[in-house]
Parts: sequence; structure tokens; C-alpha cells
Amino acid sequence: MSGLSGWLRFGVDLALVILVIEALALICHRFLTGRGLPVLTILLVSAAGLTLILALRLALNDGPAWAMAMLLMLGGLAHAVDLARRITRNDRA
Repeated sequence: MSGLSGWLRFGVDLALVILVIEALALICHRFLTGRGLPVLTILLVSAAGLTLILALRLALNDGPAWAMAMLLMLGGLAHAVDLARRITRNDRA
């Protein structure tokens, strides 16, 4: 790791860790209190963010373009499913 590239990779890795911790904390809060977002909503939002961050990480490491495209498509799909659920169920967040 050298210079700005190393810091950027570290920042992306840190964002991945924070996203996973946040999702786990929200799910635990839901199970312990019965309040908060539905677990499926948490998973869909987290999946959309996770795939975007993983695609960025691949790009920073000169990963294969097909893998980046696959991650971006999966992120878009998770986002679309989340939006469809919110529209049909009037889910808030």
C-alpha cells in the first residue's frame, strides 16, 4: 500500500466493515426490541451498498470487469426489490 491508493483501499475496507457492523446492529435491535426496519429491508439496503463497495474495491485492485459488472447488477437488483417492496407495502425508511 502506497500513498493515496493505499489510503483509498483502507477507506473502502473500513466502509465494508462499518456496513456489516451497522446491518448486524440494526438486525439485533429489531430482534431485541421489535422496533425498527424489517429485517428484509435491512438486508436489501445493505446488499445494495455492499455490492457497490465491493465493485469499487475490485476497480481499485484492477479486478475483472465482468465481476464488477455482476456486482453492480446485483446491487441494482437489490435496490429495485427494496423500492418495489416500499412502494407496495408503504414501508418507511
